[in-house]
Amino acid sequence: MTIGFLMLSGFTNAADPAAGKWNYQPELLQPFWQGDTMRGESVLFIKDPQTGVAKASVLFPIDKVLQVTNSAGTITYEECRDYCWNPGTQEIFLTANSRINSQTPADLRRPDDSQRHKLTHRDGNGEIFFGGKLEYHNMQTSITYTHAPVDWQKIVPTFDEKSLPRTINKLRDQKPVSIVLMGDSISTGCNASGWAGEAPFQPAFLELLQQHLEQQYQTKVNVTNPSVGGKDTRWALTEVEQVVAPQPDLVIIAFGMNDSAGRSAKEYQANTKALMEQVRQKLPEAEFILVAPMLGNKDWVRLKHELFPQYRDALAELCEPGVALADMTSIWTEFLKQKQDWDLTGNGVNHPNDFGHRVYAQVLSALLVPPTVTVSTEATSLAPEELLLWNGQAPIDRERFKKEDAKITVHRPAKGNGAAIVICPGGGYQRLVTGGEGHGIAKWINQHGITGIVLEYRMPHGRSYVPLLDAQRAIRLVRANAKRWDIDPDRVGIMGFSAGGHLASTAATHFDKGDPQAKEAIDRESSRPDFAILVYPVVTMGDSTHGGSRKNLLGNNPTPELVELFSNEKQVTAQTPPIFLAHAVDDKPVPIKNSQDLYAALQAKKIPSQLLELPSGGHGLNGYKGPMWDAWQKQSLEWLAKLKIIPEQDAKD
Repeated sequence: MTIGFLMLSGFTNAADPAAGKWNYQPELLQPFWQGDTMRGESVLFIKDPQTGVAKASVLFPIDKVLQVTNSAGTITYEECRDYCWNPGTQEIFLTANSRINSQTPADLRRPDDSQRHKLTHRDGNGEIFFGGKLEYHNMQTSITYTHAPVDWQKIVPTFDEKSLPRTINKLRDQKPVSIVLMGDSISTGCNASGWAGEAPFQPAFLELLQQHLEQQYQTKVNVTNPSVGGKDTRWALTEVEQVVAPQPDLVIIAFGMNDSAGRSAKEYQANTKALMEQVRQKLPEAEFILVAPMLGNKDWVRLKHELFPQYRDALAELCEPGVALADMTSIWTEFLKQKQDWDLTGNGVNHPNDFGHRVYAQVLSALLVPPTVTVSTEATSLAPEELLLWNGQAPIDRERFKKEDAKITVHRPAKGNGAAIVICPGGGYQRLVTGGEGHGIAKWINQHGITGIVLEYRMPHGRSYVPLLDAQRAIRLVRANAKRWDIDPDRVGIMGFSAGGHLASTAATHFDKGDPQAKEAIDRESSRPDFAILVYPVVTMGDSTHGGSRKNLLGNNPTPELVELFSNEKQVTAQTPPIFLAHAVDDKPVPIKNSQDLYAALQAKKIPSQLLELPSGGHGLNGYKGPMWDAWQKQSLEWLAKLKIIPEQDAKD
């Protein structure tokens, strides 16, 4: 029998995601069926042409909507302004003046013979709209929400180390593992945003799986992807040499979408079995994951939808020790009981979008990573949001402006307690250490219900007021967005490390109430932090200072007045907020006297304060790890709870 290929891709060969910024986030690989938080579920809002009401459905009854963004993650929408919902339901509605995209059913149709691929709708009324790259992605919206736990155990994979023993043992022993993926256009990565080269640049499922395995097992995972769009199981039998050449420990076989033009389940099974046998003739120890594919659009006349469950059952019959089933078919069947194909599709007919690629990766990961190794069953952070502080025209002092900017990255917890901290990384006022002293800190405080705002402040280059202006602006900006980010404007603090500690201590001693007459709402907010946490901070610009920080901030020959103004131990007043300090006694670049002098000044003014003198760790506290690092984190949280900034339970590990 001749099978017509169903290749609907502008690119046929496997490709690396296009250049763009993508950061591995373990919570995105948390299986969606675990815990009570659904992260980044995709929907497409459909407007009723009669009533004008636009709505979409999610998989689970909603307890709380945590975040709604466009699929690129560049726009965060606001409840009541853009959307509304009712607890316990699965529907989200758009407001009359919503900024969120919506379409009518007619928008997702095209006239007959008007597209590159003929996608006749089953009802005979024109064709299904085809998206070659990210057309559907750009129409869809991303929803993160909490829900009551739901039992999906009958259809989702469970970890069984006996199913893929050799691969799992190599991963556990932290030995390099080789994986080959052989499949069709879904496997090439089609319609993932990284494949198309646009935000958020998420890779397709194979690279997501690779990243997750490497992070969870801390070992090297080599992947090879000879997949080609439009191909099927018969073609795969001609490509055995491509499969065995990398000497894989694990082969993932992922066909079915193109076979479904009419290949019987019996032939589909026979082809798959023959492929495994030919691989094992050359690599007797190779193991396999057989992927039963997602469902294609049931409204496309060329897909024989009844074949997908038959293919799944045919693959299940091939499973034995060393061969496992990744059942996307059953999961997609359940998805489509709650949602529409346009919510999940990448191209309109037979490719997943970013959410679908993540589900593929989650299912594969669940076969290879035991629950004791996976990330927490509750997501702790929402997708980060970046904002410019000055919209391209930043002040140098009170009168002069320059075409430059700084930015903040907002890391919101999935379950916040209302507290927020602006985080100032160190770097000697010459650079910024945004990893261990920035985004890593934000993710840590997210675990304790606190919103973390990483401030990438401008370097002073002798313009002494520039970093302070950025810090003050960041605090005002957080308060101005308090409602949108679920923040209590009276619990906004600042934290800093090393030179960032100097900036944080400067913000804690140099502030104003805001200008109630200001045209811009941000400028009406106070810049006074409600508390400060300073870790191995530069505080003084006097004798105990860090020379590089002083030179970069104040210049080569600062006046005595400028030195005193930025020596923050001399700027403490009765209005200075509570401050927690942590410093190692053996810190050579920034002597502990910086913290000791500030603490003495705080105590003299009866400002609530605490100084944790750590017996060792030096500057940087042993590279952000170990008992000294753990100690300041634990005690600073306890201090915040004592001040009632955070609940006591959020101060616990």
